[in-house]
Parts: sequence; structure tokens; C-alpha cells
Amino acid sequence: MIVEGDFFAEPKQCPATVTVAEMCERFTGAGLPCRAERHGQEVWIVFQGRNANLVFTVNPSGRPLTANLPKEADYDADFACIIFDVFDGIGWKFMPDED
Repeated sequence: MIVEGDFFAEPKQCPATVTVAEMCERFTGAGLPCRAERHGQEVWIVFQGRNANLVFTVNPSGRPLTANLPKEADYDADFACIIFDVFDGIGWKFMPDED
């Protein structure tokens, strides 16, 4: 299963009210242990034991603005459901890439 696209905050919640560290806590609490890594202007959430990550753009205060699910081979339905549930919990919506 390949899941690719972007998550965006709803306009009333932009920038997000949670930090990337809090997002890691939510994913870990939902059963997806992970860590945050800074890569220039982006912050990646890297999931332990998976060839998968989320790439966040952040504002100067470190709050996430968008998240991207790059093409990866290690997504499955259970993983995707947890990702969607966590983002739904903070009011973000998914915009699939159009090919």
C-alpha cells in the first residue's frame, strides 16, 4: 500500500496548536513509536522499525504548518489508520497527491 499526500491544518488552526514533539507523543501513544529529527527547515518524524516517515514544515516557533507522507514501501492499512486518526484528532485534513 502506498499512501502519499499532504496533511494541512484547517485555516482556523494554522499554525497548529501542537508541537512536533507532541505529535511524536501522540503517535507513540497510538502504537507507533517514533522520534523527531531536524533537517534544515523541515522536521521529520521517523517511525521505529519502519521504512516510513512524515516530513513537517514548521514555522519559526517550531509549530507544524504542513506534513507530507513521502512515497514509501512500508505503509500498511493499520499504519495508515493510526496516521489518519492522529491527524484527525488535531483537526488536520488529508490532501492526496494527484498523479
